Amino acid sequence: MQAGVLTARLRTLAAGNGVMARLMRGIIGSGGVWVLRLAMTLGMSFLLGHLLGPTEYGRYAYLVASVTLFAPLCSLGYDMLAAREYAAARAGDDQAGEAALARTLPAAVWKNAALVMLVFIPATAAYNAWRGQPWGTIVLLEALGIVLTAQLRLAQGSLRGLGRVSQGQLYQLILPPLLNLVLFVAGLIVLRPSADLAIITFVAGLALACPLALRAVTRAASRLDVTPSAEARKVWARSAMVLGVTQIMFVANEQVPVVVTGLLSSSTEVGLLDMARRFALFASIALNVIALPLGPILAEMYRKGDMEAFRRVSLQTTYAGVGISVTITLAYLVCGRWALHLIDPQFGAAYWAMLVMCLGYVINTMTGPVPLALTMTGFERDAVKGIVGGIVINIAACALLVPLIGHMGAAIGSVLGQFVWNSILAVLVRRRLGMALDILALFERRGKVAA
Repeated sequence: MQAGVLTARLRTLAAGNGVMARLMRGIIGSGGVWVLRLAMTLGMSFLLGHLLGPTEYGRYAYLVASVTLFAPLCSLGYDMLAAREYAAARAGDDQAGEAALARTLPAAVWKNAALVMLVFIPATAAYNAWRGQPWGTIVLLEALGIVLTAQLRLAQGSLRGLGRVSQGQLYQLILPPLLNLVLFVAGLIVLRPSADLAIITFVAGLALACPLALRAVTRAASRLDVTPSAEARKVWARSAMVLGVTQIMFVANEQVPVVVTGLLSSSTEVGLLDMARRFALFASIALNVIALPLGPILAEMYRKGDMEAFRRVSLQTTYAGVGISVTITLAYLVCGRWALHLIDPQFGAAYWAMLVMCLGYVINTMTGPVPLALTMTGFERDAVKGIVGGIVINIAACALLVPLIGHMGAAIGSVLGQFVWNSILAVLVRRRLGMALDILALFERRGKVAA
């Protein structure tokens, strides 16, 4: 009975073409996709951790983190640019010039990827050879994974700006891990479980999903018939550079702990850290689910000058995110160790690192959608300032602590980085937009009412 009432209430909220209805439809669609994606990636980690143990699982986790970390160097912010500019076209901005984005941006990403690979492949091969690790086929697979992930990021951003949030998530977040899981299980029929098999099926999943995603963007954008001017192209290039730095820093804040642990410690420590991170990601589910449909809506509100609605919608997402992330963290406090032991008793050592990383995601949700607010209103340069500060702290803390306390040091470094950059961005949002989007706004508002 209660489930039926809740379903009816959600359908009522999602009806119509208003801001909240659009946001609710995006949340319902993207929420299911995000939960499914987390379930699949955690399921894959569970399977690999159980079959391979922390050490071999750590080899696989390190490559996946490396691919995720370097992919934004190839996409170079064009995914965020596409989301913003397509949203502007849908709002009726004649200067956006979005139709050609679907034709020009994939080529731009391929060019960036070629330049990045000219440096990445020989540098990675030389480093692996110096450490006595495989440096041939494994490096080429890693490079291919980076390029394919960059194109999938572009496709997801484009579809997001075109109002097809769930479709964008399908191609970037659902299809690759699903294909990876299916191919890996199929491979077990004829091969023994190994990190190498998992790496091959991971890249194969990306290779199968990429052309489908780019084709979906071309079809969706063909309805927009706007030709960009030369000046518009220059503006795109400048914005893409700044957005690219922002995106790289975002991803680096997540992946640097794993990569630094792999560089300074053992594969076992990488495996423990990544498993802790996979579980802790559920604490960030609310803000991540809301952010995908929220970005284009905030961009549209800002261009229309409706800042009160901008503030109200942003604060509502902050309150929802805090409540959900705190609840999940408390659940892990009670039963997290038991869940890790189900995979393999050795993964029980990741319990405290998991709780520490959950704390970082709670801090992230408490500051609200401040990075999104800055990038979707044209203040991406300010967003870079806070993120750079956070990533510097993250790298420094990981480099200092990982040799001393292993994966726990990387978890602590991650939290310190998130605290610094979210605090800086919250202050910058107050200065640039004249509003507070963090949890402190609730207490400030109550204080004014009481006064």
